[in-house]
Amino acid sequence: MSLEKFVKEHKSDFDDQKMPESASLDFEARLKKELHPSGRVRRLHIIRYASIAASVALLITVGYFYNEQMKQNEIRDNLVTALDESDTNSSRLEAIYDIEDEFQNKKEDEKILNAFFKILKEDSDANSKIAVIDALLKFPDNQMVRNNLIDALGTENEPIVQLKLIKSIAILREQRAKAPLQKIMEDKESLPLVKDNASALLAMLNQ
Repeated sequence: MSLEKFVKEHKSDFDDQKMPESASLDFEARLKKELHPSGRVRRLHIIRYASIAASVALLITVGYFYNEQMKQNEIRDNLVTALDESDTNSSRLEAIYDIEDEFQNKKEDEKILNAFFKILKEDSDANSKIAVIDALLKFPDNQMVRNNLIDALGTENEPIVQLKLIKSIAILREQRAKAPLQKIMEDKESLPLVKDNASALLAMLNQ
């Protein structure tokens, strides 16, 4: 058969406008696959979108708590500054109570504790020291609190503050307070009431 005759008889096969049946079926299969992804692909899409949503939610949560912590730190710093710069006994006492109100039922804060320790060590008025002791007793397991109360007991000369410290040591049952208690009992300047309380506490600690 001549080439010319073969072309004439199979002319339809060479028509550019007509797609072979096998090619048409393959195209339809591919189109369906693209338009209707498999269950595995859908699951991957869902997981990806869920991961993105979870990441966004986490960022929002972290941002919220960070902002709240920054606000708390600012409030704390302002109160500690007010406490340090108070030029009258009443303003210092007010600052102590403000700190207690703002930070009650919260974990102890190092800056606040250090400000309270400073009041115990300095020549502050008795009412401020008593208020600070009450505030510190809210953290009985804090070693720095215990250390500073014991130190204050060994240096304090104001009778009403001495009595408050003796009662605080009794609550804590701190054995290391024996030496300052003995010092109070031997001090000729100590009031009889203070000596009696120191003696009673020392006897309790020695039991």
